[in-house]
Amino acid sequence: MTTGDAVEVDSLVVRYGDTVAVNGISFRARHGEVTALLGRNGAGKTSTIECCEGLRRASSGTIRVLGHDPLREHLHVAARVGVMLQDGGVGPGARVGTLIRHYCAVHDRGVDPDELVRRVGLGGRTKHAWRRLSGGERQRLSLALALAAAPDVAFLDEPTAGLDLDGREMVRDVLGELTARGCAVVLASHDLDEVQRVAHHVVILHNGMVVANDTIGALCSGGRRLEDVFREVTR
Repeated sequence: MTTGDAVEVDSLVVRYGDTVAVNGISFRARHGEVTALLGRNGAGKTSTIECCEGLRRASSGTIRVLGHDPLREHLHVAARVGVMLQDGGVGPGARVGTLIRHYCAVHDRGVDPDELVRRVGLGGRTKHAWRRLSGGERQRLSLALALAAAPDVAFLDEPTAGLDLDGREMVRDVLGELTARGCAVVLASHDLDEVQRVAHHVVILHNGMVVANDTIGALCSGGRRLEDVFREVTR
């Protein structure tokens, strides 16, 4: 199993005009671990993740994903990375089964589309179009598309949003399977209780800066809740 740092972010700055959305942050995400990127709305999470995915250009700083620049070497990185976008990024007419088969074929990493459909609980929805899916079913489909890459790094944006209890348990199981084979998972979420259950490492952003960066065990030592830690450092 691969070990060490899969994602390296150093002194990252992202500006939108005169607004500094991300202000010199640094952190690491290791193979075989779930690293949670937390923050209130506008803290800089989305901008940071988009830079790591190679979807946004940083104003300054460096990023390495699997040792490569995700923007300049995007095709190389994208072949080994799974991305779950919060809005799905799927056309309303796209059908579940067709879409999953297409993603598996494009990545060509040995993922069985039928097994993937079963794994995310969409076996009865393969002929349904995106627009006919419930919010939870859309989340399941978005997760499946990220898993189609058999990723070495997975960027998951709010993976449990809108999911029922069974869906949340499925996501936990998937995260366990990913990390067990050495995948580095970078997860953005507002569900702090869920993060406390699944994360190994937590990075908290506030006003575009890192205000906490440690293991979940260290942050929640002495029986502290992650929610309490979060409130303290983001006041």
